[in-house]
Amino acid sequence: MARIHGISGSTKYLLKGIKPINGKKLATLEEVTHFHNNYETIIAETEITVQQQQDQMIFSLGNDEVRLDSQLRESIARRTVEVDRDITKINTKINTTENIIRFLGYKIQYWIAIKLRSHRIYSPYSHISRELRNVQFQKAGLIANKPYIIKNECNKVVYTQKFITDNISFLIGAQGEELVINALSQLSDEFHVLNDVNLHFSKAIRWRERDEYIKTCQIDHIVVGPTGIFLIETKNWKTSDIETKSDKLIWQARRSSLALWYFLKDYYWRGESPRIRTVIVSMHGSHSGNRFDKYIDVITPYQLAGYIGRRKIVLSGDAIKKIINIIPCRN
Repeated sequence: MARIHGISGSTKYLLKGIKPINGKKLATLEEVTHFHNNYETIIAETEITVQQQQDQMIFSLGNDEVRLDSQLRESIARRTVEVDRDITKINTKINTTENIIRFLGYKIQYWIAIKLRSHRIYSPYSHISRELRNVQFQKAGLIANKPYIIKNECNKVVYTQKFITDNISFLIGAQGEELVINALSQLSDEFHVLNDVNLHFSKAIRWRERDEYIKTCQIDHIVVGPTGIFLIETKNWKTSDIETKSDKLIWQARRSSLALWYFLKDYYWRGESPRIRTVIVSMHGSHSGNRFDKYIDVITPYQLAGYIGRRKIVLSGDAIKKIINIIPCRN
């Protein structure tokens, strides 16, 4: 199985623009497609799920509230008995002593004990009181915000569906590109498939044939293996569109091929840069032997593995490794 580097550009664009739903972000094209096809069910399930989550959190905080309140009440009741018992003992001493000095001393103790009674009863449990107030505050906040939280999560589902619908061409493109990646994965592990390659030039290169300058270039797929380098562009056009829009395709293919050649050539001696084969993959079929010129072939995804794998070997393992290290591609 070929070594796959990165994901398709269209898939990457969709995944980047989609908001997390109920804390989870869609991570694959399959998840995006499933979401798009099951939108009505998902938004209904989201509302139910979020409501259940909020109710569970409120219920849990309610249990904490009951537990803390009970703990606080029992602790204060027990402490009240202890403090009042101490005060009663002092009062008994006042009523039974005959020594005036001791009498005055007990009176002062009694006065201080009465003044500090509340502090002695409640202060040991101030941390429980704070925790109880915090739980009550959180619970009240959840109850008050529950409708808005549910609405907000549902709005994320609505936004995601609108984003996908507004960018349906990217979804169609991603499906085509992923099909191509799957087809290319059938090659042996000597081959590397680099997806969504973006080339950047510090100084724009001149395309003399078109009198244009190239500063950046995005390439759908580049395959590097024993049979060479293959630049692949995926098109979801009809066969008739492939033929009527051939000028546009030729421009794109030659532009990408020139950019890749320029990017590689500085790493080789003059005239030793490996040849690049340019291929346009037509998702809706192509006529047998269809090609725009001797440098650009048009084939279907199902022909890809054979088209690439059955050619003669032109690159060694070290040559392949060198090219892979040159071409930028995020895994």
